[in-house]
Amino acid sequence: MYRNIINELATWYEEPRKRILYIKGALGVGKTWTVTDFATGFFEGYKLIDLSVDTAFKSILSSDSDIDTIISNLDFMLEQHFGEIDYTKQLLIFDEVQDVQDIDRFFYEYAKRHRNYVICLIASSMKITEFEYHHKDVFNIIRMRPMTFDEFLIANKATPLISAIENSKTTPLSSVEEDTAKSMLRDFLIVGGMPGIVKHFIKNKDFQAVRQMQLDLLDTYNKLIKSSFSASMSQRCRRIWKSIPSQLSRDNKKFMYRFVEDNARSREYSDATYNLCSLGLSRKLPRLTANTPPLEDHVDYKSFELFMIDHGLLRAQFGFPAEDTLTLETIFAEANGAVAEQYIFQELSNKVGFLYYWISKATARVPFVYEGESTAVPVDIRFTANKKAQNIKTFKLQNPNTDISVQISLHPVSFTEGILNIPAYGLWNM
Repeated sequence: MYRNIINELATWYEEPRKRILYIKGALGVGKTWTVTDFATGFFEGYKLIDLSVDTAFKSILSSDSDIDTIISNLDFMLEQHFGEIDYTKQLLIFDEVQDVQDIDRFFYEYAKRHRNYVICLIASSMKITEFEYHHKDVFNIIRMRPMTFDEFLIANKATPLISAIENSKTTPLSSVEEDTAKSMLRDFLIVGGMPGIVKHFIKNKDFQAVRQMQLDLLDTYNKLIKSSFSASMSQRCRRIWKSIPSQLSRDNKKFMYRFVEDNARSREYSDATYNLCSLGLSRKLPRLTANTPPLEDHVDYKSFELFMIDHGLLRAQFGFPAEDTLTLETIFAEANGAVAEQYIFQELSNKVGFLYYWISKATARVPFVYEGESTAVPVDIRFTANKKAQNIKTFKLQNPNTDISVQISLHPVSFTEGILNIPAYGLWNM
């Protein structure tokens, strides 16, 4: 299935001297398939070493030997497995590297010794190390997440609808096109964006099978948490993971450790939250304390909302039904709008990058804020009639330089009095 990340991979491919490609993402987001599909189209071929199953390679890379010995042993093993290979025309892929300590430092040295090799690392992790960060001239790090709605449309071969949504800023959708967009968005909200589940749904159109696959994946994640950390840490991680749906369903969606466990303290659970995010299973939305760009200078990282990896998995975690009789309006109203905010968080962060939330000293809450060209841009959600209409107004009163706000609804694209309304099915096209 097509993934938008292909564009980033193509840009990397055009680099005169290619850096080490480092793909990071949670288990199940389609990293390996995307990379091998890309390699098939852009290289003469690829060689894949999966460290989760190839213990010989993993043993070499995990060795305590000096760097020269490890490099020599790896070269020998590669020749034994693949013979004489021109690695300038083949993509050399090392998959599931997240469990090898200092893997980035090793391949930093390995690439210096083999400047003609084209190397890709794949990790089921979102963690970024300080070493990688300070060697961006060597590593091209790309993060993968679940599929977005436009990728879901592409997978469903809905090219005419994609074109119609792209042109909807000047040519409104017809009633048939709008109904189709809403119907497909309804399906996407139920199915979610995990590629394996999406592929099965497109082939079989079986919502009950989708739900079982979602439950199986949630079980896999629980096992992953248990195997990745110590007994006490994994227990805290699982408690946080379990509490995310209920915390998102509250009016005040700020994540509170006291709702995870009675008498829980942040000093006990902050590392567990970090570990969940490092696995890519959850993501933080931090709170803004002021709205003057650059916004990153005004972030309270101790106050945050915590989202799951995928809206389809969130619905499964809630136990909401997966059936074709559901309406879009019903889904967006579920759990006090929790599913709606999860979906918007995924789509919007993919489009604009860093997101934050904002609250006033009173009760006003703006669910998402991002940095525009010159000012902060507040984002409101208007799927249900009971949403407070004063939230954006309060934001603007306290931030008079705000010249535009975004409203997400089920209504067509419009721009009135500084408010840009975007239909939920067109967030990818904003």
